[in-house]
Amino acid sequence: MMKNPWSRISFPKIVPEQKDVFLGLALVLFIAGFYYAQWGYYLTSVTDSKINVDFPQKYFWWADDSRDYRMTGDWMFGREQETAIDVRPWVYPFIVGLARASFSVNAERILWVSQFVMWMASSALIYLTLYNATRQVFIGILGATLFFTHPSPLALTFHGMTETINILLLCSFCWLMSAKVKSRYLLAVLLFSLLTTTKPTYQIQLVLLLIYVSLYTYRVLGKPKLKQVGLLFLVLIPIWIQLGISFSYDRTLNISKIGPVTFKNFFVAVVYERAENKAWRQSMTEIESWDVNQQLTYLWAHQRETLLTYRRNLIDNNQWVGSFFIRGENNRMIGFVETVNAVSVYLHIFMLPIMLYFLLSGDYPKNKELVALVYAVFLIQTLVSGISTGQDDRLTVTGLPLWIISYLLVLHAALSKPIPTPNME
Repeated sequence: MMKNPWSRISFPKIVPEQKDVFLGLALVLFIAGFYYAQWGYYLTSVTDSKINVDFPQKYFWWADDSRDYRMTGDWMFGREQETAIDVRPWVYPFIVGLARASFSVNAERILWVSQFVMWMASSALIYLTLYNATRQVFIGILGATLFFTHPSPLALTFHGMTETINILLLCSFCWLMSAKVKSRYLLAVLLFSLLTTTKPTYQIQLVLLLIYVSLYTYRVLGKPKLKQVGLLFLVLIPIWIQLGISFSYDRTLNISKIGPVTFKNFFVAVVYERAENKAWRQSMTEIESWDVNQQLTYLWAHQRETLLTYRRNLIDNNQWVGSFFIRGENNRMIGFVETVNAVSVYLHIFMLPIMLYFLLSGDYPKNKELVALVYAVFLIQTLVSGISTGQDDRLTVTGLPLWIISYLLVLHAALSKPIPTPNME
């Protein structure tokens, strides 16, 4: 009698704990998708809303920056003569250009669906990160729900902007560090290489991460070997690609030239505007020829206004605001996002001493590295945003998954630690 060839194959059994994890993840994704659809169709019906589910291409390139990405993407695929590659690094324009070259009139719909999938994946990664770190499904559900209910990341999926992919890469970094993957540090450098070539403000985090990884490698493996150096070089490929494009374009080696322009026009010019009592556009014109030394000298000579401008940009203009992409007459989502962002500002202040105590105390070793890395990325990203303004919460909303994960892990650690019983003898 012939034996069944499948009889020798054994499939791993799913234990009850795994069933709970899958159940929690399924619920998160189902409710997130339902929530997204409800807001999407509501916003489509709002007068002068910049979101349209039925025709996503209608507003996909509504923002000025999105048109830069479109133009640069078309240039990369030989479909456009002009480009903004000197200020818009290659990753997102490449995705846009590939979609437009491959799908033509359906490109915007494909890009919108792709960004919806990224948004869903970000929710899943937040859930999995928190579960990996706490082994608590409820904590994972709470973190994912805090993310997907925030209106701003949801609204940004309908526009040709980088924030959705930025959030996905940051969530991937958080999951990677929680999963204890063998090569997680090298992969983390790769993720930040992609982040930097999507949004150049992550250059600071990339440099600090490289220093951290180098010190860690030296401590664990001793003197770096050729293999480790080669792998580190390899995961920096997105940076080398951008430098190669930059050199071929204008014979310079730059990730992006947007930083100095932003600093001069949205920070120095604002300080000058207030100190000299002039209009902002006139201020930009009058300081146009200033070099970096002149800009810093002026800021030092007007320290009070410099600090006040930084404070206004950081809190009043970037955090205590609504979303630049949520508009329309009687749009109830506007009040929702303004309230959420205002509460978040107080939450950051409330959590600051708790976070510092967790990181500096020796009583909480569990998840300390994860929290320290994630919170450091969040703090740097938030503080750097103070040199710019004019985009409402777009400059800070990508930090949403970072503070959700950091705060929930620290609060979980605080509530889980047993209170010592005093000795009554």
